[in-house]
Amino acid sequence: MLTINIIQNNTHKLFMGIVLFLTSNLKAQTNLVPNPSFEQYTICPNNTTISGVHNSKPDDWNKPDVRNAVYFNICQNLPPHLGIPYNGFGGKFSYQYPRTGDAYVGLSYLNSGYQNYIQTQLFDSCKKGRKYYAEYDVNLSNASKYGCNNIGMLFTKNAVYADTVNQNLLLANPQILNYGNPIVTDTMGWVKISGIFTAQGGEQYLTLGNFKSESNTQTKIVTPTGYGGSAYYVDDVAVYGLDSFCLKASAGKDTAITVGDSVFIGSYTNGIDSIKWLNGNNVIDSIRPGFWVHPTATTSYILQQVVNGCFSADTVVVTVGTVPLKFISYTLVSSLRGTEQSIENIWQTANEINVSHFYIQRSLNGKDFTAIGKVKAQNKLTNEYSLTDETPNEGLNYYKIESVDFDGRKQYSETRILNFKPQTLNGISIFPNPAKDFVTIESKDIIKQIKVINQVGQIVYSNTINRTSYILNLTLFSNGLYIVQTTKTNGETSTQKLTINN
Repeated sequence: MLTINIIQNNTHKLFMGIVLFLTSNLKAQTNLVPNPSFEQYTICPNNTTISGVHNSKPDDWNKPDVRNAVYFNICQNLPPHLGIPYNGFGGKFSYQYPRTGDAYVGLSYLNSGYQNYIQTQLFDSCKKGRKYYAEYDVNLSNASKYGCNNIGMLFTKNAVYADTVNQNLLLANPQILNYGNPIVTDTMGWVKISGIFTAQGGEQYLTLGNFKSESNTQTKIVTPTGYGGSAYYVDDVAVYGLDSFCLKASAGKDTAITVGDSVFIGSYTNGIDSIKWLNGNNVIDSIRPGFWVHPTATTSYILQQVVNGCFSADTVVVTVGTVPLKFISYTLVSSLRGTEQSIENIWQTANEINVSHFYIQRSLNGKDFTAIGKVKAQNKLTNEYSLTDETPNEGLNYYKIESVDFDGRKQYSETRILNFKPQTLNGISIFPNPAKDFVTIESKDIIKQIKVINQVGQIVYSNTINRTSYILNLTLFSNGLYIVQTTKTNGETSTQKLTINN
């Protein structure tokens, strides 16, 4: 039973075209969702203030709650950790590129009753008795303490609204949840939320979010030091009518594992009419669209399914053997923290097996490398790491990563180069950073005003000072990552990040 407030919406942008979505399963079909990847916007988002967060949104999408989703787009010319791929969504540092294009939306699916939602009006209303396939992709923010379930898609005849300032959630039964409604904990890859539903007729509004109470939402701790909620990036939303095409079976990508490991095959697509998984001639499952397998030898799995009367099949091969470590990505980031400057090494790996640790090595000539730090290996299927060089040399710095197995075997990443030029941001220094109790803000010129902004864009401190040096009392703030915005008498504005550890 839907227990939400209904509001009428008599305005909707006229769309003069057809959105086409091309994948291996959906070929040239009409997507009923306008601006599905959030690429189009009227005004480039500015998330440095709470009003900026409120007013920033992609075209054709609405924010049906007071707390507001956060719109991120590469067009934002903002300081580090406020745009894409770096931002503080969820309260602390997070890193993620869009799944496609240049934009995504941030939603809180669990936040002590202050969940976010995002809503759009479909190009056409759903027809009674017809089946529809719907999907979107999510990625858990690195700043989140928890992953959660209940990541859904709600279709309604009218626009809906939630007074989330007073913790009044949109309580409803969404038509789309993943099969088994699993907890999503992936902070690296994008996880598809997908399913099939039969329309009651007249559904023309789509809302994304968590439509269950906190007590009815399951969680799992992912980052113990993260903020106490579940914040997800959202991208690539689609709705298709199933009366004009066949939704093909998807057994997953062929993959390789080592003996003793497991791998997920299939998908979490809910609502498939009939399913049959075969290993050779043996039926091994007839219920689940996807599940974990742990073969001890190379094995082929066949998925046969029927959706809206259409039969299709697909095969996935799981190769069992020794898989070498793979460096998925390796990035260098130069940052300024008060008067301290550093270079952060950020890398991702796959297929870690029997890896003991990593050494980060630095060189000034690209030939003679010296280890400057050590990181313990996680030995998961996919992993992400970072290590900061607090004492980089001015000029060219060469870095590479050495992985060391427990048996002594070594592998190396590609070499990365960064031309480091020490500087201050607009002549403003903030030190110490990180800091506790107090922090000093200094400038060669007179600072007219100081503002402190939290990671949801709220101004939590503002003061007019008219001086070149100021000591800020940090006991006024809770621990976390903040943005310090300074404005000089000549109107020049500077923003720097500040980490508070009281």
